[in-house]
Amino acid sequence: MAGFVIAVLACLLAFAFGALGLGRLRVMIVGAALAFAWIVGLAARPASDTNPLPFWYLAGMVVLLYAIWCGGLWLGARFRRIRRATPG
Repeated sequence: MAGFVIAVLACLLAFAFGALGLGRLRVMIVGAALAFAWIVGLAARPASDTNPLPFWYLAGMVVLLYAIWCGGLWLGARFRRIRRATPG
């Protein structure tokens, strides 16, 4: 349940950034850098028997969360363009 809430909040936050015009390429680059740093941090952690999740699963979840972030940002940017382009 917590993962779903995190994904929805990330998508809504990115959508708001895109809709308000705050989401530019630099936001996606910063997000990619953070995702990469998170994966490196997961890889640097020593393997233990107490962690039941393998590295590939955790790295896949980070990539999925980044894809959700980029999707929300893209949708927000499209919403902004549509809203601005309508004659009124």
